[in-house]
Amino acid sequence: MSSRHDTAMIFTCKVCETRSIKTICRQSYEKGVVVAHCSGCNNLHLIADRLGLFGEPGSVEEFLAGRGEEVKKGSIETLNLTLDDLAGKKVLKD
Repeated sequence: MSSRHDTAMIFTCKVCETRSIKTICRQSYEKGVVVAHCSGCNNLHLIADRLGLFGEPGSVEEFLAGRGEEVKKGSIETLNLTLDDLAGKKVLKD
């Protein structure tokens, strides 16, 4: 991971169900705008918009919490990922 990309995230694209791991800059996440590109369908996912350029300011954590969805967080030293986290729950059910 580069020193600039100091934060990682795992997510599933709601359009094509591709599971992705992306690294992002924490400073941009906390103070700017972060958009992630899906390698499966080329969709763009808004991860953080602290400036309100795309609507209400916030982050993926706040956007998902507003829909009642959970976000798991942890540091590199304490992060414990399950098979569900890595593969996605839908993959394991199929």
